[in-house]
Amino acid sequence: MLRMIRCDKFMENGSIRPPIMFKAGLNTVLGSQSGANSIGKSTFLMILDFVFGGEDYVFRSTDVQEAIQVHVIEFIFEFDGVPYYFSRSTGDHTVVNICDENFNVIKTISNEHYMEILADKYGLNLPGLTLRNAVSRFFRVYGRETLDENHPLKNAIREADKVGIEGLLKLCDKYAAVEELSKIVSRAKDEESTIKKAAKYQYIAAVPNKTAFKNNQKRIEELLFESQELAEQSSHGLMDMDSLQAAQLAELKHQLSNFRRQRTRLISQKKSVEADRDFTKHTFQKDYDALVQFFPGCNIERLESIEQFHRNLSRVLKKEFKENADSTQAMIDLATQQIKILEAQIAEMGNMSNVSKAVLERYAAVQKELQHLQEANANYEKMEELRKRTKDLTQKLDSLILEVILALQQEINGMMYELNYIIYDGKKTAPTLTIQDASHYIFFTPKDSGTGSKYKGLMVFDLAMLKMTALPVLAHDSLLLKQIEDGALEKILELYTQTPKQVFITLDREGTYTERAQEIMKTTEVLRLYPGGGELFGWSWNENTEEHK
Repeated sequence: MLRMIRCDKFMENGSIRPPIMFKAGLNTVLGSQSGANSIGKSTFLMILDFVFGGEDYVFRSTDVQEAIQVHVIEFIFEFDGVPYYFSRSTGDHTVVNICDENFNVIKTISNEHYMEILADKYGLNLPGLTLRNAVSRFFRVYGRETLDENHPLKNAIREADKVGIEGLLKLCDKYAAVEELSKIVSRAKDEESTIKKAAKYQYIAAVPNKTAFKNNQKRIEELLFESQELAEQSSHGLMDMDSLQAAQLAELKHQLSNFRRQRTRLISQKKSVEADRDFTKHTFQKDYDALVQFFPGCNIERLESIEQFHRNLSRVLKKEFKENADSTQAMIDLATQQIKILEAQIAEMGNMSNVSKAVLERYAAVQKELQHLQEANANYEKMEELRKRTKDLTQKLDSLILEVILALQQEINGMMYELNYIIYDGKKTAPTLTIQDASHYIFFTPKDSGTGSKYKGLMVFDLAMLKMTALPVLAHDSLLLKQIEDGALEKILELYTQTPKQVFITLDREGTYTERAQEIMKTTEVLRLYPGGGELFGWSWNENTEEHK
């Protein structure tokens, strides 16, 4: 159990408060006779929740955090007579320090690990149950979301009733019976969610509804008919080809056509080169005797030099023509080789060399659209199958939970009846918990819908849980207790004192209650707070003074 809390920010009239010690049963934080607010009563219960792994003290007590700034809470738990020393800072609430007896830090662990340690020490090792899941719902403090008198199982305003019902099953050690089926339902929901997201983000083909599915079916029938017609027209077994094969064949034919055109052009180019080469075979006449007879004064040496130039030019042109012809022939050979390869590939794909490229391309388009529509409809059918499976499994889980909960509900209502009988001597109706199904419940007091009756019902429910389950602790703020009539409050305080576990409450105006109630308050008092220096932190942060700014 929790034995002690201290903090160097806890002050009283300018001095650090001594450690606050706790015991089994009731632990009372008393306020002033005037009922003064903002002295730290609810804040102290928030700090207790912080000690039990909560975060609301950091995130919801913002006025305190702004006024006090970062501070460290030191505390001691005791189990089987052995003390365990810890500290936790508001500066980094995600970790808890394991300390020695002088609160020197030995080791820092995560808050989750810390709660596992506490759960083990408290014997809360029940299927699916965590320490926070067990205690958080029962720290009913102003500023937390656990004060809904009509929904005692809520841990937060937006939490679904289903979560609260599951939490109740876990706390009452009834969850093992439904845990395996619950895991199956969770996996089924994950599978359904995965395929829906894949369809939403277009990772897979899918249709959004039944109408689109039927429209796809009609289009699939049309495409199948067209595919059959194309196959019959071709007379070459197109029906044996899928869209990818047809597309590949169409591409091969396209490449074959290109290479054939290229080879024809190269052959024509080669013939032209050869014709030009034959033209260069003409030679000039080397005998100039006849020319001299007619032109005695002509320059023979000049003519010889021109003839030599022509011979040199002819040799160059012949070399270039030969190189050009060789290069063209190499390209012709390469084109011929590619043509043979393509013809062989086309032959391997079904000997459909006579099927036109247009037919192949249309067949490929038909097959591609057909495959897409068939996949979309198949995925829709898969989604519907998963949706139906999830629905059926959820209904089975709900039925099993309801079967288990009905027996538990009877036990809880019986215990609340006993406690309510003690509080009112059997003169008033007891609160009732009615589980309608695995996701809905009703909590009310028959024939009494007053505010005081509703808050009383909340406390009676908590007391029943404290008595029936492994719940180790609960906390009730004065906001609840002040709504209860004096006689009933006295009996509730007595019930608090009788538990071997721990109950933490805040109250003020003690002089206004019955003598027995006042006696219980005084004997269970662990901390007294009052205005004018006796606040939890020695001053009230809502006071507009320069001293504490």
